[in-house]
Amino acid sequence: MKKGNIIFLNGTSSAGKTSLTRKLQETFAEPYFHISIDTYEGMVPEKHLDSDFWKYLGQSASAMHHSIKLFSDLGLNVIVDTVILDIPEEKEWLPECVSLLHEYPVVFVGVHCPIHELERREKERGDRDIGQAKWQLERIHGHKIYDIEINTFESSIEDCAFQIRDKVLNMKDNDAFKRLYKNSN
Repeated sequence: MKKGNIIFLNGTSSAGKTSLTRKLQETFAEPYFHISIDTYEGMVPEKHLDSDFWKYLGQSASAMHHSIKLFSDLGLNVIVDTVILDIPEEKEWLPECVSLLHEYPVVFVGVHCPIHELERREKERGDRDIGQAKWQLERIHGHKIYDIEINTFESSIEDCAFQIRDKVLNMKDNDAFKRLYKNSN
């Protein structure tokens, strides 16, 4: 069975990943399932997140990473909406993804947005802790290897979606996960 495509969006909170996901889903004729770290975090009972946040978030993130592989193995296309930070608590997240998915059809996308716009969006949304995006921005994209990087402030969501779609249509050119895997071994 042909593996499903994986569009892996990595960016801070309020960078536009969810809006971009919706636009990408409109752009493709075939379905793309939305897999989000927010959904997986939401599966953990609040009392457990309160008692040991990083332990349970790490477990739910690992479950998400394995789910991505399963969807692709079933021939289903997915868009992953996540935040992988360069912090000790998440140090295994990217290596786990790369180990699981380096032989899969992945487009690894760095989603960027300037701090002033992140802060504006954060306030406008009203469902995020103010300052979260700034904190994340200082701790993301440290690995510096992507198949494509987009900026949701400089380009419209539609333009960003078309840039990513073009990368998916030329999947053979995408090798960020392979390079990250090679660098880790």
